[in-house]
Amino acid sequence: MGFSVTIASCIVLIGLIAAFTLVSVAVFQGLKDFSTATREYVNRERSRLDVRLVLEVEAINASSCNITVKNTGSKTIFLRDQNGFQWNTIVLSYKNNSSWLSYAIEDYKVITIKVSNTSHLFDPASHKCINPGEEALISFQIPDGAPEIPLDAVVSIAFATHYGVTAGARGVRKS
Repeated sequence: MGFSVTIASCIVLIGLIAAFTLVSVAVFQGLKDFSTATREYVNRERSRLDVRLVLEVEAINASSCNITVKNTGSKTIFLRDQNGFQWNTIVLSYKNNSSWLSYAIEDYKVITIKVSNTSHLFDPASHKCINPGEEALISFQIPDGAPEIPLDAVVSIAFATHYGVTAGARGVRKS
């Protein structure tokens, strides 16, 4: 009986050590994965905190709008697509009769880029971004087949960047 108790105790001890090792490895791996995910989340949020935009509605017509996007943050906002990737999206919403219509617009035209509160202009063909302290006048058309924006309609426009930061404003079509 003495020898079998020793063997049984060794088997139980080996099982406990194996179970403890497996649990320890799982806990440490989970902590490592949690740490990595937390670090990535903090880095993404830090990028978003550095982006600040102000949007002003300049003109609203039956089928087009002009907006000014000002970069008041510390990150550059890219305006041109690259290899089919659109950096930004403009979301247009307006009320037509009794329902609201919303459209995502990625085909827009940059008319001017300038240093904010000055008359110093950049060539939009070569200056393809809004650096901190700059602003861009952007024009866009409502999509083909969309009904015209009615007179005195409230229009909501949002400019969404690839950072996940948006700026929005409202305007009214007057002419």
